[in-house]
Amino acid sequence: MTTEHTHEHIPEEVYGILPPEGIVDLTDSLTGYMNEIELGGLTDIMGQVLDDFLDQSGSMPEDLKVGDAFEQITHNQLAVTLAYHLGRLEGRSPQVVQKMMDDAIEKWGISEVEESAEITDQDLESPKMQVYPRLRRINYTEAPEPNVELGWEIKGETGGETGGETSE
Repeated sequence: MTTEHTHEHIPEEVYGILPPEGIVDLTDSLTGYMNEIELGGLTDIMGQVLDDFLDQSGSMPEDLKVGDAFEQITHNQLAVTLAYHLGRLEGRSPQVVQKMMDDAIEKWGISEVEESAEITDQDLESPKMQVYPRLRRINYTEAPEPNVELGWEIKGETGGETGGETSE
């Protein structure tokens, strides 16, 4: 028995987003699978690395004495720990992760992400759909340093005159 789908299956090269209920469903499926394959086993040192990532990104509270500092730390640690384990799962079993994503796309459909980098007040009403995916696509580049060349530095490095050597 074949069922007809009202949406087109999107190839891997095309990016898009699932509807909110679809991403919750996929997240639950992936998290459930991670639990089956052992979610634990994070070493203290790897935990320190993840905490350092949080600290470098500004996700740790500045003042540890404020009332919600403990909650903020534990929520952020849980988020990066789950992301770490998802990365491990995708590294070990990319076909499982791809299959779960394909199943979610088949079940829920997929929407394109707006290409605009401008975020409006209306976009802020649904940040998971309109803001977060677009922020993830922004290519952050550092401003190039000016390439200043002084004549006396270049001469010796490029095989020019170095002061007294002759080729004969």
